[in-house]
Amino acid sequence: MKLLKSMLTILLLLGVLYACNDGDQDEIITDTGKDTVNDTANNNADQNNGTDQNATDDQNEGEEHVDTPYNFTHFDLDVEYDNDISYDVEYANDQKGMSAEFEDERNNVHAEGDDAYNKIVKYLELLTFNANTEDEEVLSQVITAFDLDENYTSFELEVKFNNGEVKRYNFTNQ
Repeated sequence: MKLLKSMLTILLLLGVLYACNDGDQDEIITDTGKDTVNDTANNNADQNNGTDQNATDDQNEGEEHVDTPYNFTHFDLDVEYDNDISYDVEYANDQKGMSAEFEDERNNVHAEGDDAYNKIVKYLELLTFNANTEDEEVLSQVITAFDLDENYTSFELEVKFNNGEVKRYNFTNQ
């Protein structure tokens, strides 16, 4: 009789432990600065979308979707002027979070993190280009948005768009 009670107790405990198991689905929460995104809920919804989502998943292999207010998740701008003066903007928003760095040697400004983001957000919001926009139009939008002097010696921009495509834009003035 004691053996039967012990076995029933063990089975009951195993049942309780199994019911507490969530199927090993880890919940990842990413703060984009606007709303909190629950990737577990998004992943479950994505699984119900069918084959169209599978094609997108193949393009973004190993990446998690992050909502961003812009057409890109990474923006790395480096503009060089005469006398080794540079203007640099770095912005990234991915599953690791948002990061930003801003350096304007023309005006002796250097900022990182939230301070940098607060300085560049008004410029980033003006950018409407996407992966299909002509290179000259991208150059024009960036020059206008950041109010840059067009007498640069070198203009380098690397952008990772929301679809995972990375484009590099290089221009020189001689």
